[in-house]
Order: sequence, then structure tokens, then C-alpha cells
Amino acid sequence: MNYSAIDHKAFDNYCYCLNENEVRLSLKTGKDVDKVELVWGDPFDGGVMGEHGVWGGSLSEITECMELESNLLWSIVVAPKFKRLRYYFVIHSGNEKIVFAESGFSSVEDAASGKYSEFFIYPWMNPADIIQPPEWVKSCVWYQIFPSRFSKGQYPENKKEFLAWSKLGQQVSNHESYGGNLQGIIDRLDYLKDLGITGIYSTPVNQSASQHKYDTADYLTIDSDFGTNETFASLVKEAHSRGIRIMVDGVFNHCGKEFFAWQDVLKNKENSKYRNWFFVNDFDIREGEPNASKGKFYSFAFVDNMPKLNTNNPEVQDYFINVCKKWIEEFDVDGIRLDVANEPSHEFWKRLYIETKKLKSDFYIVGEIWHNSIPWLREKEFDAVMNYPIQKAISTFLGYEETTALDLEHNLNRCLSMYYTQTNEVLLNQMDSHDTIRITNRLKSTDKALCALAILFAMPGSVCIYYGTEILLEGGHDPDNRRCMPWKEIEEGVFDDRIDFTKKLISLRKNHPALRSSRVEFIREKESDRLLHFVKTSDGKKIHVYVNCSKKKFKLGCISDSEILLSLNWKDGELFDNGFVFAVEK
Repeated sequence: MNYSAIDHKAFDNYCYCLNENEVRLSLKTGKDVDKVELVWGDPFDGGVMGEHGVWGGSLSEITECMELESNLLWSIVVAPKFKRLRYYFVIHSGNEKIVFAESGFSSVEDAASGKYSEFFIYPWMNPADIIQPPEWVKSCVWYQIFPSRFSKGQYPENKKEFLAWSKLGQQVSNHESYGGNLQGIIDRLDYLKDLGITGIYSTPVNQSASQHKYDTADYLTIDSDFGTNETFASLVKEAHSRGIRIMVDGVFNHCGKEFFAWQDVLKNKENSKYRNWFFVNDFDIREGEPNASKGKFYSFAFVDNMPKLNTNNPEVQDYFINVCKKWIEEFDVDGIRLDVANEPSHEFWKRLYIETKKLKSDFYIVGEIWHNSIPWLREKEFDAVMNYPIQKAISTFLGYEETTALDLEHNLNRCLSMYYTQTNEVLLNQMDSHDTIRITNRLKSTDKALCALAILFAMPGSVCIYYGTEILLEGGHDPDNRRCMPWKEIEEGVFDDRIDFTKKLISLRKNHPALRSSRVEFIREKESDRLLHFVKTSDGKKIHVYVNCSKKKFKLGCISDSEILLSLNWKDGELFDNGFVFAVEK
């Protein structure tokens, strides 16, 4: 048995409460393991210290097992009667059987005799410690908007001249102003509702000199290109009246050059009362010369006009917590996406979480982190993070012919096992965003892009569509992924088929809870290593999802009697290349 492959900890995603009654336990092993059992019970069975040093629990076989690239992950849910848990694992490999507990390995006999007694402990199931994200997020379908390029509405107060709305296929840069604004979003709310959208995530809307607005100048004022504070309040009100939630973008890792506190530092240098709001190492900061890259102060990605905020400073924490309070109290926003969320202090995030939840208990907080985010999720700093790993897994399978369905299974299982079950249900899942190349450009195929969306919509999480993805809008890397929305062609019906497909996909997810469920059962098909097959189950209803990325067609007789919910490149029981089918068992 490969002992070095075996791992478990009595915390994080290996051991946690699902709810007030159940604990989920997971054990990682090598692929040589045939069977795993759990011995579990109350820590005080047999007395405070155990009867003569002996503790014995109930034996349960662990039947849930997912395969990772190099390991197996065995999981079980137990319900401790008295809200506390003591346990160890019995691991089988061929004729070998060993016990694994907190201080290592032992024989079954030694564990049973009391000679070996340092077992795993989950001390108490405290309700306050249980991960409980907002319930509404699980079924929300988000639509991400980049305001300056989404839609231009009537805004006579703004006398600024803008470029003519760019044409379909026209590339864009960060230096072009096309006049998209908040009234334009309000004007398109009925379009979004008809699409099936129940949440809008907008990139920053506060005062800023740039097109992207991630260099905030004033956190309390709506950018004058977009409208006014009253316009934003109207947007939230109108969206809510249509059953659409609003999530804003909070940029608290850094600010813009024009932010009042940074301006004071530039003016008063060492004597500035805001000098400790930033990380300044040398106050000889010179306009037009590189400063951050020379270490004079810390900034986002060495960008001089994005000085890094010192979120270790209680004054800075208080300021931005009050900003969030204003967004909730004055505008009634429903959530916040936190930009560059892996850099600010954990202390700040914990305080922000507590204070915003006091005002709105179901407020949704999601961090922009591209890597494993357990350190931010374990302490209730965020409800979720942006699920870039799942985007990478799906696009790699569809985009690279050497990647097999088994590779995708391993990668998706890694994503599904990275966090808590409750967190998986509210992760922000996207196939593209303002920070990535458009999915159609990445995969170089509209059919492959539709297959990617089909897989994403069958995964647990809170699905988000980047504006224009419903029509497979093209765009290269940032900033070309922020092209103007082609409303002229949309209104002429050029994209009716693609919009109709998106509507069906959204409706399917809303009406079939199985597609939103946490468990994904993979079935390996012998016909091709590029034929993906998995099953989603809820309330006894099973939905089979097939995605064919080979260069062959397949006759899927096993679903001949099933109801076909949605398909692409599927005809007369045959699934063609770059096609998929959703089939529910009758």
C-alpha cells in the first residue's frame, strides 16, 4: 500500500459540517486502495477517558469515491448524535489492511486494544461556524456587464463627445470611449429578463479616469460617464422589480491616482495624514517616471496609477467598510465581487464580511482569486470565489485534442473537491470574463463554445454569462474582450438562434434541480477517450449529459427511450462531433 498517498485532516475540505446535523469526511489515498471503512462515534463513548483506555465506534463502509489525477478521494456523511465526533479510517489494499488516524498508521488490533488512541476529533458542531452562503445564489444566473461597452442610453446631462458605437467585429482598446452607461443597462433589463437572467454583476461604476474603472477616484460617486447616484439607484430598483439582483465590483486592494488620500500623499509626502493608508518606501515620487517598479511604493502589478492600499490599517478598513455600508443602505445592492481579493489582509475581509452581513444577512460576497482559496473561505471572509479552475478544465478539454474525457473528469473532480459542498453551490462559474479571451476565440469554434456552456450549466455553482456570450461575441485578450454589444444586429435577428439556445439552457437549469446538484457521476465510455458522459441526479431524477469531442459520430442506444431536453449536432439517436445531448431517464 502506498502510505505516502494517504492524507486526511480534521478540518477544511477534509472534515466540515454540511449543516447542524451532518459532518462530511474525506480521505485521500493512492489508486491501489480497494476499500475504505470509517470507525466513528462520540469521543466520550466508554467514559471521559475511555473504558480502560479503549474506545470503539460504529463501522461504516465509505462508498462514495472520486478519481483524481494521482489519487482517489473517499467521502462519507455522518450524523453525530451528540454533535461531536471521534473517528479513524480502516484502509484495504489487496490483502493488506491498516488503520489511519491523527498520528499515523497502526494495525487494526492495536487500534481496537487501546494501544493506539490518538484518533481524529471534530470537537463540536457549532452552528456559528457552519458555512451557510445565501440560498438564492445557488439558482441565480448572472450576467456580467462592462458598462462602457454594453449599451448607450439617453443621458442628456453628459455633454461629453463619444465615439460612434463600434461595429460588429471591430477590435477595441482601453483608450476608446463609446458612451455606454447605466441608462443603457436600464433600457436592456427586459432583454435580460427575457433571456432568463436573475442577477447582474457589473464591473466598477464609480468615478474613474479609465474605461475599465478599476482605478477608482471616488468610491462614493457614480462615474459621470455612466450617470449619477440617482441613476444607479434607479437601476437597482428597476432590476429588483424584474426579479434581478445587482452585484457591484469592489476595488479595495488598490485605488486610482486621483483618490483623495493618494493625492494628499503626493502633495504632503511624509507629512500626509494618509501616509499609512499606503505602502510608501520613498516619498520622492516623480510624475512621468517609473516609481512602483523601482520600489518607491507598492501598487497593483507595478502600475503607478494604482497605488496599493494598506488594508492592515484600521482607518483604511473603516473607510471601505463604510463604503460598502453605503452601497447596501443607499442603493440596496445584493452582492459584491472583490477585485484582487488574495492581496488585502484577512483581518479586513473578516470585518467586512461581518459588517455587511449585519445589514443584509443574505448579502453575497465573492472574491476574485484564481487559485485555491481555502484560506479565505475557511474563516468566512467570502461566500465564494470566481471559479477560474473550472473554466480552465472545460476549455482545455474542448480546445486540445490530446486531452481526454478522463483528463476532464480528473480536473473537474479536483475543482469539486477543492472546497466545501456549500461553497461549490455558490461559486461564480464563467466560461469567459473581462479578464479572459472570449470563449469563441479561445476554442476557435462556435459549436465547441456551445458545448463548453452546456458542461458549465450542468455543474454546481452560480452560473455567470459575460455580456455577449449569449450570441458568442468574439474578442481577443484584454482589452479586445470588451467590444461593444452589437444591438443593431441583435434587433435585426442575426443572433436569434444563439439567443434562443441560451434561453433554453438557462430554462433547463432552472427547471431541473439535478443540473444544479453537487454530485457529478462520471461514466467512462469505451468507444472514444473524447466522449464525455456524466450523470446528474436529484429527487430520483437522472439526467445524462454526453459531449462528443472526437471526430466520430456515436449511436447512443442507451438513451433511446429517454426524453431529450436539449442537444446540439444530435440526429436520429446519433451524436456527431462537437455535439452534446441532455437526456432525462423516463
